[in-house]
Amino acid sequence: ISTMPKENAKKDILTEYNEPLELSGTGDISGGKPHIHVVLGREGNVAIAGHLRWGEIKDWFVNVYITPLE
Repeated sequence: ISTMPKENAKKDILTEYNEPLELSGTGDISGGKPHIHVVLGREGNVAIAGHLRWGEIKDWFVNVYITPLE
């Protein structure tokens, strides 16, 4: 997941989480590349939000729905 420091919105802070997380997200595909914003829920009722850079699905599944804007 990446977020930006408050003093520089063009810089990324990358953080990896190696644990099971609940995922909800929205985004778009621009220039052939996905741009996805997610909210992740982790143990202890903690939410994490940011840009999804990559993910690995091990035990469950993720549904992705793509809707044209036209």
